Amino acid sequence: MSIVHIRVGGREYDVACDNGQEDHLRLLVDEVDERLRSLTFGMGAGLSEAMGLLMVSLMMADELIDKKEEIDNLSLEVERLAGEDRGAAADGRMAEIETAMAGTLEEIASRIEKIADQVELR
Repeated sequence: MSIVHIRVGGREYDVACDNGQEDHLRLLVDEVDERLRSLTFGMGAGLSEAMGLLMVSLMMADELIDKKEEIDNLSLEVERLAGEDRGAAADGRMAEIETAMAGTLEEIASRIEKIADQVELR
């Protein structure tokens, strides 16, 4: 395990992560901090640290749910196309859907890691 010194919302934390994941953790921290700064700028100085992190977490959870719905819709389309007599056009669409699903899954995994890192900050 490594300890990484990070800064979120102007506060400093020491966060543990697996060896070799330090740069990835910093990337996640940058994302959270940027969202928090953006939110704070938009809502003004009256936003507490806890409320800011809660709002950022809720926004990220909302995006995660949207991506899950997108995956579900793509999965349904894949199942529908798989049950049809497919031609070249359907095969091409299947490849597009699979590529989109892979990208969405990677994005979801990244967002889950970000949320997990936020939880570790507490």
